[in-house]
Amino acid sequence: MLRPEDRFRFDCHKGLDCFTQCCRDITIFLTPYDILRMKNALDISSEKFLADYTHTLVGENGIPVVALKMSDDEARSCPFVASDGCRIYPDRPWSCRIYPLQPESTKITEKAGRLYFSVMDVPFCKGFFEQRESTVHQWLEDQEVFVYMEMEQHFKKITQNPFLVDKIIANKKIQQMIHMACYDLDRFRRFVFDSSFLDQFDIESAEIEKIQTDDTALFQFAMKWLEYGLIGQQGLKVKPGVMAARKETLGIS
Repeated sequence: MLRPEDRFRFDCHKGLDCFTQCCRDITIFLTPYDILRMKNALDISSEKFLADYTHTLVGENGIPVVALKMSDDEARSCPFVASDGCRIYPDRPWSCRIYPLQPESTKITEKAGRLYFSVMDVPFCKGFFEQRESTVHQWLEDQEVFVYMEMEQHFKKITQNPFLVDKIIANKKIQQMIHMACYDLDRFRRFVFDSSFLDQFDIESAEIEKIQTDDTALFQFAMKWLEYGLIGQQGLKVKPGVMAARKETLGIS
């Protein structure tokens, strides 16, 4: 078990015989922020990215998860890997970015603000024999992992909420709502601006202006909407007039 201040030895570069071998025959689950970065790196819509490069699965709890679709070649290669490396390296997924580390933290350690990691056991990887030595914290910082961890907290705040932990979401429409808000941001933006959404919720004009063009802000807004819809948290506020009309319809004084 490694703490952030502990050191390990690893490096990866084109001179290694195993270069890009770790990009083959592997299952990579994508986080919402992974998809945001990758689709923007490719300059395509979230809908096209999801259709061309991913599979969507539904977990036992009913929450959709997205996996990268590997190429149909014999090696089951990542669609973004080439002989000279990753075509979208600055925007590569979290799991590729953190390699060769893997988190070993639990909810208890995370709540206490303590992070632990281990080094993966990958027999073919020659990077472990290189001379570069880093602390865990330095490696995570160099690989720009912290922003991914920060964005993931918005998603975990919902999926790990005690209200949902023991529940199974079987309703297909709710599953589709979760999938749209988490992974299909361009569609979610249209949902916000092309429906009566903004007539229902009391949202500051500055935030409305920001989510029109800023995908990161839109993702954070989408998580507030999910939190409101799934858990009943007041991340969003219904407009007073809308709330009064609802109470009148329901006969609530």
